[in-house]
Amino acid sequence: MQDRFIIIVITSPGYVAEEARKIRQLLASGVDYVHIRKPDSTLREVKDLIEDIPYDMRHRLRLHGHFSLVDEFNLAGVHLNHRNPEPPLNALSITRSCHKLSELDDLTACSYVTLSPIFDSISKAGYTSHFDLEKIAPTIGGKHVVALGGVTPRHFASLREHGFYGAAMLGYVWQEDFDRMITNLKEEIAKIKS
Repeated sequence: MQDRFIIIVITSPGYVAEEARKIRQLLASGVDYVHIRKPDSTLREVKDLIEDIPYDMRHRLRLHGHFSLVDEFNLAGVHLNHRNPEPPLNALSITRSCHKLSELDDLTACSYVTLSPIFDSISKAGYTSHFDLEKIAPTIGGKHVVALGGVTPRHFASLREHGFYGAAMLGYVWQEDFDRMITNLKEEIAKIKS
C-alpha cells in the first residue's frame, strides 16, 4: 500500500458555470491537484480561468494543453496525452495518460501517470474498464500510478489498498449536485488521509 494517496480532479472539457469558484472549492476541500483539460478552449480562455484562481492555489494546477502558461502562472506542471505528447523544454514536472499496463514500464520522467479506465467511465458513454484490480495490483505497486475512469470517492480506500498512488475524478465531480458532491468528497478525503 502506498504511504501517500493523492486526489486529483480533472476539469470538464466544456463550459462550467462558476468554474473558477468550484476549482477553488475543490482545492480548499482537500483535493491535491486540479488538472485543467480544456481541449477546445483558446489560450485566452484558459488564461482567464487561471487568473480567477488565487495565486496561492495555482501551484496545484496542472495543464493538459497551452503549456506556455505553466511558467507564466507558476503552475504544478504539464500532463501529456495524445493531443500533446511532448513536454515543453522548460517543463519541471511532467505527468501523462496511460491506457495499457505496458505503458507503465518507464515512468522515470513522470511525477505520476494516470491509468484508465479503471472502472466504467461516468463521462464517456461506452468507455468501459478493461482492468481487474486484483490482477494489476502487482504491476502498479510502488509506482506513482493514479486511477482514472469511473472513480468516485467511495473507491478511494480500495484503490489505495490495491497499490494506487492516487485517484483522479472527472465525471463524478461535474455531473453531480456540486454542493452535495463536495460534502461527500470532504468526508472521504478525511477518511483516506487520516
